[in-house]
Amino acid sequence: MNTKISKTLKIVLPLLLGVVLVWYSLSEISISQLLQYFKDANYIYIGLGLFFGLLSHLSRAYRWQFMIEPMGYKLRLPNSIMAVFATYLVNYTIPRAGEITRATIITNYEGVPFEKGFGTIAVSYTHLTLPTTPYV
Repeated sequence: MNTKISKTLKIVLPLLLGVVLVWYSLSEISISQLLQYFKDANYIYIGLGLFFGLLSHLSRAYRWQFMIEPMGYKLRLPNSIMAVFATYLVNYTIPRAGEITRATIITNYEGVPFEKGFGTIAVSYTHLTLPTTPYV
């Protein structure tokens, strides 16, 4: 019975928190003003932004598979994508905690040791920031 309550709370509490936060963020704006914003929006740019944002996240998940493979682990693409999306979600609330979350997710779902998963993330960020170092 205790595990059933725990599983239920793991689903209900984040959903409740999400509803409260959305309500709070929209509480200062009227519905008519919100609808006007939706009418005035240029959906071509929104669609392009969504497409390129999704492409960016998918390519990061795909690249991460190649970084882990030489260590003898094979990540499934859906789990890699889920871990990357969770990274961004957690980083919105606690900066830089998403990287720890990504390594933890892969440890739980794929059996990759945390140290190895986190090491590939650190190398990835080093690789991404190294070309900009001479300009700082």
